[in-house]
Amino acid sequence: MKKSIYQPYFKDKKITVLTDNYFDECVEDIKFLAFQGAEITVTSPHEEKILKKSLRQLKRFKNISYTLGKHSVNDFKSRDIIIHNIGFFQNNAYIQRAKEEGTPVFTQLSLLLKILRDTHINFLHVGVAGTKGKSTTLDITSSILSCCEKSFHRNETGKNLSLLKKINTGDILLTEIHSWQLESLHEISYSPCIAVFTNFFEDYLNHYKGSMKKYFNDISALFKYQKVNEHIVLSHDSHRAIKKYSKLIPESIKIIARFNHLPKTWCYNIFGKHNEKNIAQAFNIGKILNIPKEVIKQGIQEFKGSKGRFENLGTSSSGVTFFNDNYSSTPESTVTALVSLKRYYPKSNIILLAGGLDKGSHYQKLAKYIARNVYFTLLFSGQATDKLREFFPMRFDKFMETISMKTAFNIAITQATEGDIVILSPGASAQGVFLNENDRNNQFIKNTKEYIKK
Repeated sequence: MKKSIYQPYFKDKKITVLTDNYFDECVEDIKFLAFQGAEITVTSPHEEKILKKSLRQLKRFKNISYTLGKHSVNDFKSRDIIIHNIGFFQNNAYIQRAKEEGTPVFTQLSLLLKILRDTHINFLHVGVAGTKGKSTTLDITSSILSCCEKSFHRNETGKNLSLLKKINTGDILLTEIHSWQLESLHEISYSPCIAVFTNFFEDYLNHYKGSMKKYFNDISALFKYQKVNEHIVLSHDSHRAIKKYSKLIPESIKIIARFNHLPKTWCYNIFGKHNEKNIAQAFNIGKILNIPKEVIKQGIQEFKGSKGRFENLGTSSSGVTFFNDNYSSTPESTVTALVSLKRYYPKSNIILLAGGLDKGSHYQKLAKYIARNVYFTLLFSGQATDKLREFFPMRFDKFMETISMKTAFNIAITQATEGDIVILSPGASAQGVFLNENDRNNQFIKNTKEYIKK
């Protein structure tokens, strides 16, 4: 898109950017706003010393001011636009204050999509939502598209607005959409033309006050505003969820993805029932996009896994294999990962790093599985860990609580012997012990790489 088309949305506009634990992931979009001539206020509850690295990248811009160490109501008064990043929902007090002022509130993604729609850029939008499996499904789809000549763009958290410079009529946009972003799509009455609904189980129930119906209401933005000639790709899980929680039946073309519909002769570099579902949905996305079957096959077979999602980091000289499943932040997804490991490595002991901040989930099933199938567990302190401990059997003692990755990792490797597996699959949010999920991810990778090099 030409700059002359999108710049008027930002030039000389007063814009507040609301951030929390993921300040670093909106730096690129803040830069983009600054280059367009916006008058920007960035607000964060973290002090300058914590944000030092990110602030250094923004130092040259004179049109950015900061409120650090707190949020201030004044930053949400008399503004043209409010943009919030990861994790904020529409009931946030500051967002509500802005709405009372009549100020439009967007996520970076919803603002991108609104501008693309308002400027009549005729692009093809593939949006993937659901509790888990979003990134892997999109990664496989990206692999397929990379094997053909179709022009596509992939959104990254914190790098949405800069896509305005790249997207043109006829392009494909791939987006991973979280529930807090879907909530904002209701605000602009928007659904992607190819909607992919991976699955639906407990997540963010602390925000939804324990109500799966409220959670599903946000998810429904994925298909609620679709036209009859558009598509929604479902799994058995998500199809059941629509029947259970929604009075709204999608009017678009429904496809239920089944792994057993793929050719039996195809080979894959990833394993697990959850990944089979991801592969099946990506396969159907390729079919909707009219990509030849042989190209779809090539893209799927070349895919070697997603970063931080059941990712094999390698094996040490002592014969211990490390898996990074950092972004499994619900107990259900952690159970899925552990079941897959047991199926493919039946003779290996599993040493699990898990626990942390609770998002309102139930932990009975995970606690029961750990007690029966996991050799030793290191639990990061937090409410999720407290819940797990409550549900462990009375005399179960094959676990330990820790307050740092370094301690947890060092204990894990003392428990592991040749042929064993160490896996980070938290089943909980990272805040508390870690700044955010990326911080937890990076610390585990750093410790693993240093150990494997020895």
